[in-house]
Amino acid sequence: MASSKRKFDDGDSNWEVTQVVKPPKVTAETAAAELQEDRGNYGSRASQRPRRARKRPERFADQLYQPVSKKKETPKRVTKPLIKPPSKRSLATKNSTSRRSWIEPHAVTDTVVNIVDDSPGLPARLSKIVRLKIPLTGSTLAIPTNQPRQQYSDESESELSSPPASLPSSPVFSYKNIQNSPPLDRRGQCAQRTPEPVPASSQDVATPSTAPENPLTSQATVSQHREPKTPEESIRGTPAFVHHTQTQSSPGSPEIHDRFTYLTPDSAFYRDANTVYSKLDVGLENGQVHNQIEMSCRGKTEPLPSLYAASEATTECEELSGPLVGEQVYTSDTDYLRDITERLLVQQNKGPNKPEPYGQPEVWADGRQELCETLHYYRAYQSACYSTGGFARGFMFDKVAHNRDYMDSNVVLSRAGGGLMKDIDSGEMKSKRDQSEDSAALGLRNCMIHRNPVVIITGVDNPNIPSKPPHQYCVLDYFKPTHVWAEKSGDSKIVRYRFEKLNTKKESWWRAKDAQEVIELGSLPSPVEKVCGSCNLQSPQVYLNGWMCLQSACTAFWKIYTNTAEPGRSMPAQEPKEASLVYDPRFLKQKTPWHNDDHDYPLASNAAELSRHAVPGENTSVAFWSGMVCPDCGRCTSRLNWTNWECSNTACRYTRTPPHTLIPALSLRDPLWPITSSYTLSRDTMSPRLELKVSFEHGYRINRYEIPGVNGFIAHMVADKTVLEEDGGPDAMFEELQQTDIGLQRRSMPNGQLKGPNYCRHFAVNYGMPYKFIAATASRPFDGAARPITSTRSRLNWAAKLLLAEENGKSMDEVCQEWQEKEFNEVLALGYFEEQKINYHDDGEFGLGPTIATLSLGAPGTMRIRMKARHYHGVSSVASLYDDAAPIPGCQQYEARLALQPALDVLKRSDTKAWNTRRKQIPKQLGLTHRGTARDVLTMQLGHGDIVVMHGADVQKYYEHAVEHAGKLRFALTCRYIDPESLKLEDQPKYAVEPDAEGYDGPGLM
Repeated sequence: MASSKRKFDDGDSNWEVTQVVKPPKVTAETAAAELQEDRGNYGSRASQRPRRARKRPERFADQLYQPVSKKKETPKRVTKPLIKPPSKRSLATKNSTSRRSWIEPHAVTDTVVNIVDDSPGLPARLSKIVRLKIPLTGSTLAIPTNQPRQQYSDESESELSSPPASLPSSPVFSYKNIQNSPPLDRRGQCAQRTPEPVPASSQDVATPSTAPENPLTSQATVSQHREPKTPEESIRGTPAFVHHTQTQSSPGSPEIHDRFTYLTPDSAFYRDANTVYSKLDVGLENGQVHNQIEMSCRGKTEPLPSLYAASEATTECEELSGPLVGEQVYTSDTDYLRDITERLLVQQNKGPNKPEPYGQPEVWADGRQELCETLHYYRAYQSACYSTGGFARGFMFDKVAHNRDYMDSNVVLSRAGGGLMKDIDSGEMKSKRDQSEDSAALGLRNCMIHRNPVVIITGVDNPNIPSKPPHQYCVLDYFKPTHVWAEKSGDSKIVRYRFEKLNTKKESWWRAKDAQEVIELGSLPSPVEKVCGSCNLQSPQVYLNGWMCLQSACTAFWKIYTNTAEPGRSMPAQEPKEASLVYDPRFLKQKTPWHNDDHDYPLASNAAELSRHAVPGENTSVAFWSGMVCPDCGRCTSRLNWTNWECSNTACRYTRTPPHTLIPALSLRDPLWPITSSYTLSRDTMSPRLELKVSFEHGYRINRYEIPGVNGFIAHMVADKTVLEEDGGPDAMFEELQQTDIGLQRRSMPNGQLKGPNYCRHFAVNYGMPYKFIAATASRPFDGAARPITSTRSRLNWAAKLLLAEENGKSMDEVCQEWQEKEFNEVLALGYFEEQKINYHDDGEFGLGPTIATLSLGAPGTMRIRMKARHYHGVSSVASLYDDAAPIPGCQQYEARLALQPALDVLKRSDTKAWNTRRKQIPKQLGLTHRGTARDVLTMQLGHGDIVVMHGADVQKYYEHAVEHAGKLRFALTCRYIDPESLKLEDQPKYAVEPDAEGYDGPGLM
């Protein structure tokens, strides 16, 4: 033990050091006699320890310890019992102010003791008798660092016997209460616990490699122990200990001398300890001892029942004041663990030439959209984590991975998503900002608390998967989230996760073919876990380099403390070099027990079934338009057809066609907004900038909205009961569309941002002139089309003429003659199941006429109108150039932009270069950015049978619209005029588009 440097004033000490009486020489006869007298004596060296005479301190005679005060009010210093080193060397050869103490080894019993010093009057700097927690598995007696081991004979003049070579292996111990304390030997200079004899058979217990035990049970038991709060306590001078999971060395191993240092009372582990003087039984007379506690001797393969053992350390070392190491392991153990880690990393098979997998995935997909539409546990179209309701459900790991990410057949270590930017020098994605625990991490913590497993999915470009995935996206299995912690990557803090396979009895298909497991899950000793002395939070040891605090807000975060040659001292705390980090396989391959281990949760999704009763709209619910896992091949299959599912795997022919139960038109009536023969009430909302004109004609309430700065209008024609129930009217059209297959399908979007095929979130079919909008669709002729298609065209032609006649102040006959040349020649039918929608868009494509009309049938919908972001902000989102279109009321910086417009128009005509330069300057001058969107200026509640007409090219130029609906089923039939001259030759229809032959006349109703 390192020396304890203190000022020693005999005048202030109440201890009287008596002359030590040399014990008589022990002979075979006297030893035998002592064995006969003491039935618990097993002949060990501990039982032959010489007795130490001691004069009892007078102040300890009849009362507990009380601080002695003389002239000063402060308590007197109580000097620790002086224990001379087991040597003939005199203390005079050493510094009179330095005292060296040695710890006497004791036999380990099954009793848990608590020896603490809780004197209220002792200053913190003074020596105390402290408790010392010592791991016994693979550990030995604490010996001063770099101190040569000394040998002593039985005839030594030392007051203490030589320490035994090792202590029995046992988990880390703590102390309970003083009633279970070992007996006290009152003959020495201070009260010392009398050691019990240790049988020879118990002095060498089995190591983890020789003691057969259940790995899971053993790990669960041992993991309950926690070591002292190091290395952060090293700031207070706390030394480190070899963790209980280290392999035991032989008693004669030279490594024993260098791997232990001593704890000090200033350590955080002892900062709450009570002083021993209020606990000790001081009523003993000289020579009295407590009754010895019976010790159970066990064989090498039988574990000790006690999780803790008592330490004989009774003094602190004030010399150890610098920061000390947090974790030391044997060199042989480090090499062994490092070898395991290297073999585990090799089996990741990083590189393009990965081996074939052991099996095939149960669930897979070739596109991100079909994956997200099908799986209930993963619906994240952009992010790697899908969480909902405060719980994480699934994770995807693909091309973008951290260099410390890890994956094998049972364990996954990953970095949390987000915070990556492309490095300018290397071109790689690197952490550029600190991460914190977001909703994904909090969702994982909830899963850990509630024992909810999550599903992990891999992409084909995942660099860490051990084998080559057979498809673009493959589902692995259910995993237990076990750890969430923080690390550093470069200069940024990152959040990391550990996952562990839930059902280990189920074969991992992604394991490399013909590969053997390096080590079974849970077969290694439990990982090192310690409590930080700075933040008082526990962190596991993730890397063999050493234990570090993994709490990002802690001052000791991501720092390792390294020993120096000087005993008890360490180098200043330093962050590890990332390239040198080596995973601790005990952390990687630990097994975390859950009650629902080995449960087999389903990976396949959406086995939606119809009830035995005919329920209208049941087969148009979310479950029936979501994707499904093909029962034949396992592919995630989106529902692309209006009537059925059809597996997209070319090698599979599976289809499923659920029957449809008719939704009657009468079920669409809202009892809170009753439909009568009177004009229907309005539920539209608008911005104060808009102008509204209301009229009532032919069974419709007509709300006409005019937008300032825009040449055109938007009209909402709200139908009443008379219109809905007319022959061949909206009620009849809605029911006919349910009973007729008009060819509705989800159309492909070639410019989608997701991997794999991308599709619209609604069903569509086009009739008449081909319409090439965002998702192009094949067109069909009006000849042979279902009656609702042709009737819609005729009804909307009439509605447009009615509104234009009022707009221009002309008669209906005059408008009909003008309209006949450019009447609607195209009908786009859209079908919506429950929760389907169409996002913001405009209908201003080249070749379209200025008027667009839509008929709504079925469930109510909500149509929203807002200004386009380019015109609202005045800045393009790509090049951040000023928009040269004239500003309109409602845009940002309208007055300032309006004042700049004349000069900008002149510059555009005279000097193009100067005009472009000016367009770059204006956004900075006015503080314009392209971020955000404009608010909706108009929201129209579309009921069954309602018509919306948008007239004017400026409406489509400056504004965009989106439609959502509430209910099980809705159709939207939109008519346009498409100029045949605008179509390419290959896009021209192969059929003739005839004029409207029905000639619907609305005035005939009233």
